[in-house]
Amino acid sequence: MADTYINIPVTEAERERIEREEATWTAPKLIVLCAVTLGCAFLLLWAMSNGYIGPTVHS
Repeated sequence: MADTYINIPVTEAERERIEREEATWTAPKLIVLCAVTLGCAFLLLWAMSNGYIGPTVHS
């Protein structure tokens, strides 16, 4: 595993936690997370623009 560069003083427990998180969040996982988040945002915008959700305007 590649070393993680940490620019602040941390304890050994914090260093281990950071290294675990760095190993967990790989590039493919982050790309999928971004795609899912963007898809949810577009779905929400679409539903709001078509009047499926949001405030109702009474005539």
